[in-house]
Amino acid sequence: MRIPSWKALVHGLLSAAFCGSLATFGGPVAAQDALPPQGAYPPGYVAGAEAMGEPMLGPGIYGSAEGPPPNAWPGANPYPAGNYERLANERGVWEYEDNRDQRRKYKFGIDYIQGWGVKPGPEVLIGDPNAYIRAYPTDDTFDIPFTRLTNIDYGGPQPYQWWPARFTNWFGDLGMKGIRANFGWEIYDHQEFQVSGFALFEASQQFTNYGGDNDPFDIDLNIFRLPLYDGTATGTTITYDSFLDLRYKQQAYGVDFDYWSSPFYDSKNFMLRMELGVKYLYIREQFRMQAGDSGLDYQYTSDDGTITPVPDLFPDGALFSYIDPFTTTIDSSVTSNLVGPMIGFRADLGGDKFKIWGQCKFGALADMETATVFSQNVRPQVLQSIYGPGPTSSRTRSHSYITPVFQTGINGEFGFMSYLPIIKQIPIINLSKFRLGYDYTLIGELSRPAQVIQYNVDVIDLKTKRQNFSIKTLNFGLAWDF
Repeated sequence: MRIPSWKALVHGLLSAAFCGSLATFGGPVAAQDALPPQGAYPPGYVAGAEAMGEPMLGPGIYGSAEGPPPNAWPGANPYPAGNYERLANERGVWEYEDNRDQRRKYKFGIDYIQGWGVKPGPEVLIGDPNAYIRAYPTDDTFDIPFTRLTNIDYGGPQPYQWWPARFTNWFGDLGMKGIRANFGWEIYDHQEFQVSGFALFEASQQFTNYGGDNDPFDIDLNIFRLPLYDGTATGTTITYDSFLDLRYKQQAYGVDFDYWSSPFYDSKNFMLRMELGVKYLYIREQFRMQAGDSGLDYQYTSDDGTITPVPDLFPDGALFSYIDPFTTTIDSSVTSNLVGPMIGFRADLGGDKFKIWGQCKFGALADMETATVFSQNVRPQVLQSIYGPGPTSSRTRSHSYITPVFQTGINGEFGFMSYLPIIKQIPIINLSKFRLGYDYTLIGELSRPAQVIQYNVDVIDLKTKRQNFSIKTLNFGLAWDF
């Protein structure tokens, strides 16, 4: 169909569009009529609200003082606030991390431990050092024949080469078996609290050397000589020809209260944290020496140690029982209780399935120690022949002092228990992690029972002498996170 006038069609369309817009938006005239007169307020406006800082809306209107709070959600926010959010650039790649877990992560573990306490020292003399020097002069010759007990040189040097002095070099590091347990919790920002304790049960080492059977030709000249202080510059000695028994015992217990702070360095699989804590250590050591003598006197007839009965007293070769057989006992023990603060840092590498963590910390601990020594019949044979056997005595002393402590260790936790064919079917065990670790603790000063003995004639006393002490432990066990 042909439209006679295209201008009339265009004008008609424009007029229809304009009328439709007025109908939809009310038109400019309708909008202008809705405005209040100048100086008037809109409906719902609260007078004075502007001066009071309130919303300029009336009661019941959204956002007013009496209306509902301005919240985009219809009710309570269904999404809990996060503990933290982190946006980091890792080598050019932006990573976002947040944590919305409000729970504590509890941790528990139990381990078997094998510990080694340091030995008392290879060069600790069993006896008085001055008397030892006197008993072993540079000139070790003497006149033959020479009697063991009734020699005319009793008051002077006795440079015979038999009955050697003994040292504590027979003892090595004492192996102790024990157990360790820990319990604690970690919160969302990796702060962690833990209490742990260990027990290394008593271990002992023994050295025994037996001689003859009261037959002078079977007497062992290689048993023991005990150098003693007798008030003189040179001292004296007791020779033993029957047996020597040396024993050393050791045990240790400890408790730690530790706090690890939020990481001061944190990356995806590695973090460093400060550590604060309190450490308690209980260490008890005991050293005992028992030596026996036949009480016989006999004579050396050559430099090689050949002995015969004393001919002047028993020309027929009979035995000379100078005194009754006797045993000397010296028993020393030291108990140390150490407590004090520790500070250091801890490093963690890995995640939940595989983690290696180590720690290093230092502290100054107060050591409250008690040393005790018991002795019986510490008297040379010649004096026993005059005054009888030596007395029984006991001495106890207590000291308190500050000693430095250093501790370091490394542990690995491996989450493969749930994958093992049989283990994964055992309840609780299949939820655990296998843990393996090593720990080393060094104590700057500690009294040791073999070093605190003052070797006097008749009455053994105590002296103050300290040295380094250390404990090494190897642990393996199971750990749980829940």
